[in-house]
Amino acid sequence: MARIDFTKKKILKIFLFIAAVAGWISWDIYQANQKYDYNYKPAYLLTEMNYKTNSSASVAIVRSDNSSLSNPSSTNSDPSNETVEQMVRRAVNLAGGLASKIKSGMTVLIKPNLVEVNQPSGSGTDTDVRVVEAVVKMVDEIDHGKIKIIVGDGSPRPFTTFEKNVASGKSPWIVLYGNSDPTKDAGYQKLLARMTAAGIDFRLSNLNGNSDTNPWSELKEVVLPNGGSAQPQKGTYMIHQDVLNADVYISVPVMKIHDPGITCALKNQIGLAPSSLYGFSKTAGVYNDNYNHKLLHTAQAPVMWTDKEIVDLSSIAKIKFVVVDALMCLDVQKTTLSDKSNQVRMNMIVAGEDPVAVDNVCARLMGLNPDDIEHITLAERMGLGTNDVSRINISGENLSAIKKKFRKNTLIPDQVWGQGNREWIISSPFDCSGYTNPIEYEFIPGEAGFIPAAGSNGWSKGNYFINDRIDLKTFYNSSFSQMASYAFSYFTSPKEQEAELWIGSDEAVKVYLNGSLAYSFTGTRTYTGATVLSDTKKVSIKKGLNTLLVKTIQKTGTYDFALNICEVESNINYRGNRVEGLKFTTDANIVNIKNVIKETPADIDLLHSYPNPFNSAIQIPFVVRSGEEVSVDIYDMLGRKVKSLFNGITGTNSLRTVNWNGKDNFNHPVSSGSYLVVLKGNGSKIKSHKILFLK
Repeated sequence: MARIDFTKKKILKIFLFIAAVAGWISWDIYQANQKYDYNYKPAYLLTEMNYKTNSSASVAIVRSDNSSLSNPSSTNSDPSNETVEQMVRRAVNLAGGLASKIKSGMTVLIKPNLVEVNQPSGSGTDTDVRVVEAVVKMVDEIDHGKIKIIVGDGSPRPFTTFEKNVASGKSPWIVLYGNSDPTKDAGYQKLLARMTAAGIDFRLSNLNGNSDTNPWSELKEVVLPNGGSAQPQKGTYMIHQDVLNADVYISVPVMKIHDPGITCALKNQIGLAPSSLYGFSKTAGVYNDNYNHKLLHTAQAPVMWTDKEIVDLSSIAKIKFVVVDALMCLDVQKTTLSDKSNQVRMNMIVAGEDPVAVDNVCARLMGLNPDDIEHITLAERMGLGTNDVSRINISGENLSAIKKKFRKNTLIPDQVWGQGNREWIISSPFDCSGYTNPIEYEFIPGEAGFIPAAGSNGWSKGNYFINDRIDLKTFYNSSFSQMASYAFSYFTSPKEQEAELWIGSDEAVKVYLNGSLAYSFTGTRTYTGATVLSDTKKVSIKKGLNTLLVKTIQKTGTYDFALNICEVESNINYRGNRVEGLKFTTDANIVNIKNVIKETPADIDLLHSYPNPFNSAIQIPFVVRSGEEVSVDIYDMLGRKVKSLFNGITGTNSLRTVNWNGKDNFNHPVSSGSYLVVLKGNGSKIKSHKILFLK
């Protein structure tokens, strides 16, 4: 094992939660005084993220009854081996194929999802071996016998002599990828025999280390730039050399509900963290390593790191292609229940080059909102792919016609909650120690309808918080013992509709929606552990741009809050999905127009136009704070005015929206291409950004 230092100081011990009421109160008081500092600045706040995304992505879905298959079969029964292979081949080819990525002499690592050794192939717990076999065949056919193919996973319960003490009371797997009982055999050892007999250069790899006595010798240290996403891991992971030496990495997961929301293309990479070092579970560490290495999923609760670790490991994997086993799937949990009541037969194969786009599609197939699953949204921010529905092209099947509602695990708070808004502009704090009832005092006059300017007059620039709890305590690090503060965000909704405001806090909070009070809480309440939700309230949201202003008070609590806007749903198994298509933002996406010299963001703001790109109409919202005369115009890229949309005087703190239908001042349709939206105020005040019109 390269560069392991056993003398490094141990990771802070996990604080035990006490079940008694007095214990919960003690924990709440402890959290109120806790500052998480892992020598990163800031500890839990990343203001500079990589917003690089793919311009577009292709994802293919093929069902067993697809008429293009030679042997189509019912979607209600287990398809034949021949049908499964045909499904995989069609899905892979529709998604772009493998030939352009794999050449003769390369090494290809295929990563299935193996969780339990006592489940037969096709149960939904592990990746169906037939799907893996079809991928192996397609890879080998590029140049038979001249491509090294490895099927590898870091099984949660490794089998070597070295690792048998990995977890007290846990029986190690005797044979990786197989079972002596044919009714419980995942089939991978038999796959090895078949592929070897066919002349394919094929082997199985235990990514925990294949040596029976020294598996660590096969592990290498990988250090991610900028400390990675999971800050307590500090960007450093031990990974098996087979992963690092592979020319092409293919993720082949099974589709199911899991603690972080779903298991699919990205979550599958948790299997890269070797149990021989990280333990069983992988949050425990091992005796041989003095428990130095762990995945710190929830060790710092309520701050959660699981999804960040998933993104880190996915970054290391450099996934080139994904083939999802969505034949037999699971809802509720990651393993098959004894009565098999959580098995959901979908009889689908999903494939694509972009792992984020594939996970987006799989989440929607399960009736979930991809924006509620942190490792999907974070992976997009880190440049691993696109989560933008408008940029994902689906072929093979109509997603809306074949999706099903998967039940969540109602005992997992993160699953029920989804993912709150993490994009906020934050005000400077106000000392409220001299106020009897500070939640009712307007520290900002006219607070209900106030629209702040990012980075001006005491307001921060747009921030992305890396946890559902918006940690104002760490953000401010203020000397005030009692504080009042404000957080502001926009969101867009695809239609006018009823929704549920989901809110979490332990002290007084007010939420203003579109200038009106939508929620108020004036007392105190327990807000500890993984639980994010405190209360819900039905609200009405507008089509297009909406504003949110949250006012919080800190006296003795943790000084954080959480907020989401969810679909109205009475069934507890499906509650907590963010409104479909709703997007939070603080980023106005401002791009300077050519020859613009001066900008004054405190007076005017041109906000994000949507949808962008567009092909029929686009909404263009803007803010004028000083009540002055402004104009909104469309220019082509040569600087010629195409369309005048608005010219007039607005009120103070006015939020307006104008629409453009892609026609010029003479009502003639314009050509496809890029255009500039230009907002002008008094004097030389100008804001602009680019939009794309596609006929």
